[in-house]
Amino acid sequence: MSWTTPKKAFIGAAAAEGGTKLNAFDNALLKLGIGNVNLVKLSSVIPAHIEWMEGVHDVPIGMLLPTVYAHVESDEPGMTISAALGVGISEGNQGGLIYEYSGYCTKEEAEEMVRKMVEEGFAVRGWNLKEFRVASAEATVRDKPVAALAVVVMFPY
Repeated sequence: MSWTTPKKAFIGAAAAEGGTKLNAFDNALLKLGIGNVNLVKLSSVIPAHIEWMEGVHDVPIGMLLPTVYAHVESDEPGMTISAALGVGISEGNQGGLIYEYSGYCTKEEAEEMVRKMVEEGFAVRGWNLKEFRVASAEATVRDKPVAALAVVVMFPY
């Protein structure tokens, strides 16, 4: 894969249990179809004219995937955790911004936080928000460690 401006993106979220916090995180990745790749952590800008995909399919094992993600894990019984990503697309589709949040909160609280972040990011740039997308996951620890994960994965094709 060469470094190029992405053409397609997938937004999703999942929560999972595991024998350890890391296994819970891995299981959430597997639920999203990106458990057998290498995530390359990105900051928060999405290119103009991105095409949104419905899911991740046929990704080669070991592929390097540019990804913005938020995650949180816990093994504290009774604790609720959430992760969210908010994506804002500008009017005229000049590009957009992605903001991530995770913590000990509800899914709704995490979604509200990323919405505020997107709105502020657009305001300081003088951009007009045309579209807002959000992906979030929530989990409550019961018997096993849990993870909540939200992602935007970008593809060069």
